[in-house]
Amino acid sequence: MESLSQRLNRSIDRFLGKRIGDGLRFGGRTGLNTIHLYSEIDGEQRAASFAYYVLFSIFPLCALILTTGSALFGTADVVETIKGFLPISAQEQKFIWENVHRLEQARGGVSAISLAILLWSSLRFFQALVRGVNRAWHTVEIPWWQVPLKNLLMVLIIGSALFVGLLIPAVLQAVRNILISAEQWVLHYYPQFNLGLASMALDMSRYILGGLVLFYCFSLLYMLAPRRRVYFRQVWLAAIIVTLALQACQIAFVNYLPHLLNYGIYGAVGGLMLLLFWVYISGIVIILGGCLCVALDREWNGRVEVIPAS
Repeated sequence: MESLSQRLNRSIDRFLGKRIGDGLRFGGRTGLNTIHLYSEIDGEQRAASFAYYVLFSIFPLCALILTTGSALFGTADVVETIKGFLPISAQEQKFIWENVHRLEQARGGVSAISLAILLWSSLRFFQALVRGVNRAWHTVEIPWWQVPLKNLLMVLIIGSALFVGLLIPAVLQAVRNILISAEQWVLHYYPQFNLGLASMALDMSRYILGGLVLFYCFSLLYMLAPRRRVYFRQVWLAAIIVTLALQACQIAFVNYLPHLLNYGIYGAVGGLMLLLFWVYISGIVIILGGCLCVALDREWNGRVEVIPAS
């Protein structure tokens, strides 16, 4: 006799076709394996740990990025780029940047020990994510002395993403200005050229860039965080899904969540609590993405083996 699952599979293939049925079964298995891995590595606790470290890291990390980015670009450009990744209102962003600027102004009066503590706290920003992704791959725990190096690598990735996020919009804006200033010349030699459509495409490219920067960051995170060799082909799909999920969450946070929840009970730090809640949700999505990388690799290449320490 056929089992219930066999009859269900046969019905799916009959009504939807074998190709669609195989896709649904693949997605179902991968989703269940992802959730199982997330539960196995205590993903919720790791996301909470990520949000906890953000409380200590957000100001020194922003100050560190602002200081290094301002050496190549204007301070206002760096601030505007970072604001694009913070789904909070202008009032909460003003609260954060006032503290960051106050920290920058006080740098001359702090001791070397204080600077070391600030650097240490900013590097711990990614510790929960790095350990969570490693645990999902079933790799041997990273030695304590390698964890700050991994965290520093993640900071450098964020810095390189910031550089790309600042450089490309500047180039696109320059191209747009050149097209507008040379409109008569362009239309004289290329009368079919639609300048309005080209300007619209350049403007849209600047918005799409935010998603590409996130995809770049998550791809490198999932490739470099594990203590094993992970290739781009193993992480690109999960990186795309996490990027789209975070952008959807960002839209929901900006447009809907502040109207549904009342953070007034927290008083002056209500904006900070909203930011920490966003970071907690982001941590859940990012760690789920790491588990999805492993689940997809199991589907494509078999089970993941534990990699011994080298």
